Amino acid sequence: MRLLAGRARLRQGKAMIARAFVLSLLACAAPALAQQEDVPPVEAHQGPSVSGGVTLLSDYRFRGISRSDEDPAVQAQLTVSLPDGLYVGARGTSLKHFAGHGGAEADLYAGYGTDIAPGTTLDAGLLYYWFPDAHGQAGYFEPYASISHILGPVEGTLGAKYAWSQRAIGGDDMLYLFGQIEAGIPATPLTLTAEAGRQESGALGSYWNWSLGGRYALGPVEAGLRYVDTNLPSRHRQDATLVASLGFRF
Repeated sequence: MRLLAGRARLRQGKAMIARAFVLSLLACAAPALAQQEDVPPVEAHQGPSVSGGVTLLSDYRFRGISRSDEDPAVQAQLTVSLPDGLYVGARGTSLKHFAGHGGAEADLYAGYGTDIAPGTTLDAGLLYYWFPDAHGQAGYFEPYASISHILGPVEGTLGAKYAWSQRAIGGDDMLYLFGQIEAGIPATPLTLTAEAGRQESGALGSYWNWSLGGRYALGPVEAGLRYVDTNLPSRHRQDATLVASLGFRF
């Protein structure tokens, strides 16, 4: 009985830590991106900078699959960028009924972004997916790398994320390849977006996901709408949907 009571107190303590972590991110805030898992490349600047924001999502979709049970979610992000291209940050998102992962997800990352040619940027780093109040082992590491090129109002990105064999992802390697295009409409605050990705994993399955949408920015406020789908069987959490977002950033 004492052991069960001790475990219950431990779970309660983890849940409190998770809620405090997400609330602290909401208070500090960072770039309020409609994309669920992007880590923005860092541009050169003269001194350290902190960017922040908060986003309300109608559904938190991670690679096309809902982690909020197709209900609204809150996401906040904080990024500290250094003059030499290095950056560190964290993103917190609320979860709901997601496979024993608890009520919060925190993505901790560090990386390096640099221009390698006019209009071309290389970005690479390491992500850690942390689920503070999960039942059992849920966190895992995932290195990433991407290359982006800007041509006029259009920016294209190709990238890869690779997670080596870890207990939280079923003991198998996982590879995610993705590409995205963003096109700003000249003389308007509207940006159109398209993204596609392919996940390869023995334990978690292999599938395609894609999205089409746009963002409309008015100063620090940004609203977005995306159509999200996969080639998985259409059922709850992985069926096609429209994801709306409303965020504030600085």
